[in-house]
Amino acid sequence: MKEQKPKIAIIGLTSCEGCEFALLDLGHDFLDFIKQVDLAEFRLLEEEFNHNTYYDLCFIEGSPITKANVELLKTARQKSKYLIALGNCAAMGGIHEIKNYHDKKKVKEYIYGKDSKVANPDIKEIDNYVKVDFTIRGCPITGLEFLQIAYNLLRENRTKLIARPVCYECQKNGLTCLLQKGEPCLGPIIQGGCNAICLKSKMPCQGCRGLFAGAQVDTLIKKLNKDFGDQRINSVLEIFGLRDEVEGHLKSII
Repeated sequence: MKEQKPKIAIIGLTSCEGCEFALLDLGHDFLDFIKQVDLAEFRLLEEEFNHNTYYDLCFIEGSPITKANVELLKTARQKSKYLIALGNCAAMGGIHEIKNYHDKKKVKEYIYGKDSKVANPDIKEIDNYVKVDFTIRGCPITGLEFLQIAYNLLRENRTKLIARPVCYECQKNGLTCLLQKGEPCLGPIIQGGCNAICLKSKMPCQGCRGLFAGAQVDTLIKKLNKDFGDQRINSVLEIFGLRDEVEGHLKSII
């Protein structure tokens, strides 16, 4: 009897689909991966999908903004052995969450006009709605990290990120420290794994991968606020939905 392949779903909510395209950018490596599984759902490929199946792994990209998003997310959780947050929007709220820190009504009126009836909810990470078994970080994700985590989960191997900052990868690659050059870089407190890709382009780390375990958040934020002002630093923290995570961490140590 032919062995049944594990069923995989890659589901997109409200997003730019950048993390899904990062998978396609893997080329043959991604094709080799999907040969080993039954790809039951992935909207970037033109296939007929069976929405009534059960998934061994279900990857969720994007933010649950609409009611339909939330319903799809909850259904996916019910049908999945492992549910994985795929990328910054699913894990941290992404750029959608910027409006949470401002006057939502004014933001809505600016974009849609005063008479618009479009829904305007707070933006929340997917773990506010369902249990998340694992998170793949980044904006977009790192494709090879996705493959490593996916293979580990399929083999029931323990999957855990090494708690080290982006700074480690920056120094390992011999890159110039932008923090020392007077740039508001979050590298010392952000989970590594991206190979310091932004720093390679001389762009400061803005925290799309979230805090790493053991990060000295209080020390860095105090320094950045002193050097650049809290208004500018809050603006940086808002870009990828990091501000509430940082503020929650700071409250926990007061």
